[in-house]
Amino acid sequence: MQQQKTPQLAGSFSGSLAFDHALAGVGGAIVSTTAMHPLDLIKIRLQVDIASQDEAILGRAVRATRHVLSTDGISGLYRGLSANLAGNCASWGLYFAWYTWIKDQMAGGHSAETTSGTSTLSPGHHLIAGAMAGALTQFMANPLWVVKTRICTTSRGDPASYRGLIDGLTQISKKEGIRGLYKGLAPGLLGVAHGGLQFMAYEEMKKQRLRRRQRSAEKELTSADFALMSSASKVFALAITYPSQVLRSRLQHLPGETISSVAGAPRMASYSGLGDVITKTVRSEGITGFYKGFGPALLRILPGNILTFLVYEKIAGFFRRHASISA
Repeated sequence: MQQQKTPQLAGSFSGSLAFDHALAGVGGAIVSTTAMHPLDLIKIRLQVDIASQDEAILGRAVRATRHVLSTDGISGLYRGLSANLAGNCASWGLYFAWYTWIKDQMAGGHSAETTSGTSTLSPGHHLIAGAMAGALTQFMANPLWVVKTRICTTSRGDPASYRGLIDGLTQISKKEGIRGLYKGLAPGLLGVAHGGLQFMAYEEMKKQRLRRRQRSAEKELTSADFALMSSASKVFALAITYPSQVLRSRLQHLPGETISSVAGAPRMASYSGLGDVITKTVRSEGITGFYKGFGPALLRILPGNILTFLVYEKIAGFFRRHASISA
């Protein structure tokens, strides 16, 4: 009987496999965030909008876009880009670093990755590692997401709007303290299953796809493979965990109630906490209220996710091929 070949473990390019993956994640985040920011902005405005559920979703998205263009012009679609870049670079970099490090600990302190880029761990390990990495990342990056949400839900001319990331962090710290910087953390932590579910699906699809390619004498996965796997895993995780994003956005917007008569401007309510936002959303908007902005989220996340993973996998692959330090 033929003995099964032991997979060769990946080495490190920088001296730390976790740091290699962090750099690859940051590279992917920069490309996707810059390209997809306008859709992200519209998605957030729809998430915080308390409009009745009988209003057409496409109509709300069009009105929100028109409002941004009429108040801030074309550049308004890129309002909050610096905060979004900071948040996504920190989140993806930290996430991949934590995820890789946790997997390596699960593998006994050795690399949990082969030279082909697949994991040696089980789906259960991937789910736990992804959730743990998500929780750690969410806690560390939450202040950046609070500023991003507030900038994206206001126009430049609004009296309470922030001039940028540093101004936002400074104002929140002075006026609301640490609690203000960590608004929305609870639903964010509820959504940590998102990363676990996504990476569990992605890692398993990656293993299966690579096995099929190797059987047909093709050694490497293609860009089309990465695009398909990243899209499928993202939709799977997003459909299950999206309500936590809506809850987080509603808790993070500027304090106070805003019912604007201007068409397309988000109509926002004030909430005392997680229980309050859930109760008010169910009462006024029904279950569909928890999926507001889902359409723009898909339009933004799918191509953005594909870009992130393509760039990430290409950079990570380069690091594996040029690794100078063995695992």
